[in-house]
Amino acid sequence: MNKKIKILCFTDFAVGRDVEMMLPIRYFAEKFLNCEFHHALNIDIHQIYRIKPDIILQANTIGSNLYFQISKIAHEQNIPLFALISEGNFRTDGSFDYWGFNRDKKFYQDFVCCWNERTAQYLRNEVPEAKDKIVVTGGVGFDRYTIYKFMQKEEFLRKYSSTQFKKVIGYAGWAFGKLDHSRGRNELLVWAKGDESKLKWIEDQRKKVRDILEQTIINNPSALFILKQHPQENAPERTEPVKNEMSELAHYNNVVYLCEEESIHDLISVSDIWTCFESTTALESWLMEKQTIFINPEIEFNRDPLYKGSAIVQDYNSLQKLIDEFYSTGKVESFYSAEKDSMRKGLIKDIIGFGDGMNHIRAAHYFQKTINKYFDSDNRQPITDNQTLITNHRSQYKFHFWHWLVYVLIRIAGPLYNRAVYSKLWKFKKHLWVFENYKMEKLHKLYEQYVPFFEGFYHDKQIEKYFLNKELFDKIIG
Repeated sequence: MNKKIKILCFTDFAVGRDVEMMLPIRYFAEKFLNCEFHHALNIDIHQIYRIKPDIILQANTIGSNLYFQISKIAHEQNIPLFALISEGNFRTDGSFDYWGFNRDKKFYQDFVCCWNERTAQYLRNEVPEAKDKIVVTGGVGFDRYTIYKFMQKEEFLRKYSSTQFKKVIGYAGWAFGKLDHSRGRNELLVWAKGDESKLKWIEDQRKKVRDILEQTIINNPSALFILKQHPQENAPERTEPVKNEMSELAHYNNVVYLCEEESIHDLISVSDIWTCFESTTALESWLMEKQTIFINPEIEFNRDPLYKGSAIVQDYNSLQKLIDEFYSTGKVESFYSAEKDSMRKGLIKDIIGFGDGMNHIRAAHYFQKTINKYFDSDNRQPITDNQTLITNHRSQYKFHFWHWLVYVLIRIAGPLYNRAVYSKLWKFKKHLWVFENYKMEKLHKLYEQYVPFFEGFYHDKQIEKYFLNKELFDKIIG
C-alpha cells in the first residue's frame, strides 16, 4: 500500500471559523490525494516534532503570533506549508495590514490563497516578488452554506423548550461588548483609526440598537428572538460576560441569548428573518436564501458594503413594518428589489469569489500542487534521491524545549481541568480555551457529522468522475 502523506493541521480552536475552513479540504485530500490528517491547537507546536508531518496545513499565517510562529518553523525546518486566509474580505485602500502578526513580512507558504480577484490583484501589486504564488480560491469556509444540511426550526424549538413559538427572528451581534474591557477598547480604537470620540459613538449606537430590539421583542410576544453574541467580543482571559446591545434583553420570555452554544449556520437556518447591526453573517444568510435586515440608527459609517444588499431600518417602526410584511406575504419586498439583488450577486463575487460550494476544491487544486512539488505525483511516495527535485527538500524536525514544556503542561493540567477553579489561577485563566479544546474531540465529532453531507454533494456534482478524468479543476478554475 502506498504510504499516505501525513498532514498536521493547526487551528485556533476545535470548532469555529478556522475549523470550518480546514475540514472541507481534509475531506477532498483524504478522498483523492492519499492524505491522513492529524489535528492540533496552534499553541501545541510540539506536535510538529511528535508527528513529523510531511506537510503543515493551517487556516492562516498572520492572524495570531502562534500561526506566524508555525509558519516560520515550517520554513526554517523545510517542512512544506499550505495555508488559507481566514479574513479574506480585506480592504484594498491601504488601511488593512495584510501582514498582521507576520513580522518577517514574507509569505512562507507555497501559495497565498485569496478569496477574490480584487484582493489577489492588490497583493500582487503590493508584494510583486510573490505575485506568482498569489492565487484565487474563493472563501473556503463559506462552502458549508451550500453543502451542509443544518438544524431545522422544530429541532431548535424543542431543544430550547420553545415549541409554543412559530415565528423565529435571528439577530447577529456586533462588537459593542468590546467597550466593556481594555483589550476590546484598544481593538475598537484600531477600527476607529485612533479617534477616541468614536467610542462614544459606539456606545450611543449600542443603546439605540438595544432599545429598538427591546421594543420589537416586547411588541412581538408570539415570536422567538435568537440573539447571538459576537464570537470575538470578549477577551479570552475574561470569564465575566460582556455588556452589549443584547445582554440586557436576555430575561424576556421570548428571547434565547446565545454565546458559543450553537453554530451560526444553524441559527441562520432556524430563523425566518436574519437581522444585525453590521455582520458578515448577512452574506452567509444570502447563501442560505434567507432575507436580511440591517438595524442602523445611522446608515453612513466606516464599514463593509454588505448593508447595500439588505433591507435597512433606522428605528423600531420601520423594523416592525418589515416584520409584519414578511409574516403576511412571506417576503420583505425591498430586499428583492432589482438593485439589491444585483448588489448581492456582486458582493458574493467580490467578497468570497464563488458561492457554488466548490471553493475548497479550488483550494485543494493548489494543495495538490504543493504535494506534487515534494512528492511523486503518480504514487504519492516521498521523493527519493534519484528523482528530480523541484526543490532541495529535506524536512528537519527540531526539538524545542519550550514547545515540549507547553505540551507536557497541557497534558498534566488538562485532565484536572475545572473551569471554576482554573479561571481563578494566574496564567491558567488566560488559557481556558486550551484545556477545553486540546483533545480536538469537538473537531472530530464535527467531521463525522459533515462527511455524509460531502458525500451527497460530491455525488450530485459528480466530483469523483471529473477528478479521475482530469476535468475537475479545469471546470471550476479554468
